[in-house]
Amino acid sequence: MNKKIIAVALAGAFVTPLAMADVTLYGVISASVEGVGTSAGSGTGVNLYANQTRVEDQNSRIGFKGMEDLGNGTSTIWQVESSLKNFEQGGTNDKGETATLGTRNTFIGLSDKTLGTVRMGYYDSVYKRYSNVGADLLPDATASIMGSSAIAGRGEARLQNSVHYDSPVWAGFQVGASYGFDEATTATNNRSRVSLGANYTNGPLKAAVAYDRQGSSALTVTGIGGVGGNSSTVGTTGVDTNFARIAASYKFDFGTMIAANFERASYGNSAGAGNANLTQNGWTLTASQTFGNATIGVSYSKLGDLNNVTNGSPADYDAKQWVLSGTYNLSKQTQLAAYATRITNNAGQLVNFGNDPLYAVPGTTSPTKLSNGSTLHAIGAGIRYAF
Repeated sequence: MNKKIIAVALAGAFVTPLAMADVTLYGVISASVEGVGTSAGSGTGVNLYANQTRVEDQNSRIGFKGMEDLGNGTSTIWQVESSLKNFEQGGTNDKGETATLGTRNTFIGLSDKTLGTVRMGYYDSVYKRYSNVGADLLPDATASIMGSSAIAGRGEARLQNSVHYDSPVWAGFQVGASYGFDEATTATNNRSRVSLGANYTNGPLKAAVAYDRQGSSALTVTGIGGVGGNSSTVGTTGVDTNFARIAASYKFDFGTMIAANFERASYGNSAGAGNANLTQNGWTLTASQTFGNATIGVSYSKLGDLNNVTNGSPADYDAKQWVLSGTYNLSKQTQLAAYATRITNNAGQLVNFGNDPLYAVPGTTSPTKLSNGSTLHAIGAGIRYAF
């Protein structure tokens, strides 16, 4: 009897604070069975990923979030979100990273109905959050087109040591800003990051513009080796990397959605000096059709010439990707999905999958990247549950 009383008392001690603090447990768990592989394509084929079938985590995560009402329309807000990092492999992904607490959007901040919201911590930049308006058919799957080494959204980032502001929504308009501090700054090399964005929503129409700049991050070598793929990670002091994006989508009453995304990148000078700036444009066109609980979609993305490059020709850094997708909602929380995608890289480029990228030698903290010019493919089907 005494043991039961103690157990009830302990349970009450934990449950009551959680209830008062308005804490929400949420997350996504998703996995697919997929066939993936690479071929030499237009490259040398020295480092490839052998064709195989695998079970793959599709961006699963778990989080806790909460708020405290401070009165007069102001609240304290917080969130701790963690990636499950390939739960099918025991929580270790192909880069040798293991699942730990707070690996995704984690912050504390204040929200005011009149003044807007400020967050501090580890959080997606405004560039990433504002300008994803529908072009990515399956943002959590291997077939995603967005990411720093993918074919689109190459200016996206989750910023460490960062502060973010989001305005209230005024007649469908919202503006925001992000700033990531460089806490390893030297007197001559500041790699801080600024992100600005604005979006507009009016019923079926969504539109956004965004800009991102990272200081002293421009490429330093003439031999680029695949911008965003095998590119140099050493920045040029005083020369910035810049991205600008415009995106829009529209969903018709009969279930058809169309979306477009255009992104321009400026990587600095290929030799680290002078006026010949490396620039590259990319675009995506997407269409989908909903039939009751089912949706089918198709997208095509193109990454264009790398202008002013001195290693090879500008067209050597082109890439293209097509995606076919289908989803079926079994309930509000459970979804089945199927997809097929193919990435074709020209000789100097290495675009990879937005999620679950392939490596020639995976499973280590320094995985061997694929050869430039590789062609990648994936076809899979899986299940997703959101709670």
